[in-house]
Amino acid sequence: MENTILFNNFLDYYPIETKKFLANFNEKYDFSEICSSLESLRDLKVLIVGDGIVDEYHYCEPMGKSGKANLIVNRYLDKEVFAGGAFAIANHVSGLCKHVQLVTLLGKENSRESFISENLKPNVKTNFFYREEGPTIVKRRYVHQYANQKLFEINFIDDRFINASLEKQIIDNLEPLVPQYDLVLISDFGHGFITENIFRAIEGKAKVLAINTQTNAANAGYNLITKYFNPNYVCLDESEVRLAAQKKHSDIEEIAQKIRKDLNANYLEVTLGKKGSIGVNYDGKINRTPVFSTNVVDTIGAGDAFFSFTAPCFAKGFSLDLVSFIGNAVGALAVQIVCNKKPVEKDDLIGFINSLIK
Repeated sequence: MENTILFNNFLDYYPIETKKFLANFNEKYDFSEICSSLESLRDLKVLIVGDGIVDEYHYCEPMGKSGKANLIVNRYLDKEVFAGGAFAIANHVSGLCKHVQLVTLLGKENSRESFISENLKPNVKTNFFYREEGPTIVKRRYVHQYANQKLFEINFIDDRFINASLEKQIIDNLEPLVPQYDLVLISDFGHGFITENIFRAIEGKAKVLAINTQTNAANAGYNLITKYFNPNYVCLDESEVRLAAQKKHSDIEEIAQKIRKDLNANYLEVTLGKKGSIGVNYDGKINRTPVFSTNVVDTIGAGDAFFSFTAPCFAKGFSLDLVSFIGNAVGALAVQIVCNKKPVEKDDLIGFINSLIK
């Protein structure tokens, strides 16, 4: 109830274009119909294959400039550790679907397995594989506590592709596993886990295949969606789709249509930050949805939340404007959460939607 009151107060801050969108959407969709649609996802069996990441926030406050170097000295205050990447995606999906399986890669050096297992929801089953030559990926960010501003980041990572022996173990595990699931999500952060052979083992057997490839400091320019083919659903942010098209300034709708066609995807969703999102279907139809967020605490993990919720909605056959609407509603909730401190819960999503359209 408190959340609904808070959300309703925020509606006053929406621009007129967003209010018009919501009025039109309310005429087309009934709140109870959306709730029923979300509930229908419960029995969907979902397999997630992707890079697991441990996110660390080390909080500090600036003291002043060093007397011996051109840098700002900070006082260490505290830290928080979160299960991110594919771990966070599994937690998001598990709130919608009761059958969730995660296949991911840990490092034998400092595996963090106990922490990871403790921070996955009970209905997430896990198949962990282990890289001999590196750690479980840790992304450590130093954060100004008061402003929640990232100051510096260190990655503990070996991002070379896994060796052939480990690749074969993973493929042998995936080949009988993939056909058992209604939906397969590939969450590819470009950190050496998803090889071409692993993708081929998945692509040939998946009933519905959803893919998200992320661009980050470790892989910029080397982890493009165009290395994949024939996905059913693709979710990217604007910079990722522009990189894939090699078009920095062209119209985003034209770029989205081109990339969807090049991939032969059924549907491509592009998140645009404060500009909302656009979706392109197989017929080239464009769907635009405005942003619903009014309070941004942290954008880390918001794209993963968007992907986690929209992929099952697509797999279940939701209309494409409803898929986008749910994704943007999830995004508005996710940016109010520090990193991957907790997943977006279905009940919170329903409460937010209720405030938007009822």
